[in-house]
Amino acid sequence: MNRVFVYGTLKKGHRNSHFMHSAEFLGSFTTHNIYSMYEFEDYPAVCLHGRHAIEGEVYHVTDRQFRMLDDLECYPHFYQRIEIPTHFGDAWMYIVKAKLCHGKKQLPGTWL
Repeated sequence: MNRVFVYGTLKKGHRNSHFMHSAEFLGSFTTHNIYSMYEFEDYPAVCLHGRHAIEGEVYHVTDRQFRMLDDLECYPHFYQRIEIPTHFGDAWMYIVKAKLCHGKKQLPGTWL
């Protein structure tokens, strides 16, 4: 099993939440204040080296679900993955390179 931290369209009540339907919801989590979140049309993206905490949810996913999420997130061509500490254990978070965020609207760390 893998743990994944989601902060955008995969969260409960958002348009891609159906991908998490069979995953085990562990709970809500807020990261340390070291990220920046940006608006990419109709979804958010996070990059390193910011001053905001990111609010999201942590799930246990199977290897199959994890590969499906990689496909959805265009890993490794658009999103990259990093492991972050959570109070549920380390979890994977999808991030983008900072250069992709230039000219995008910065968000305070909570999407919708």
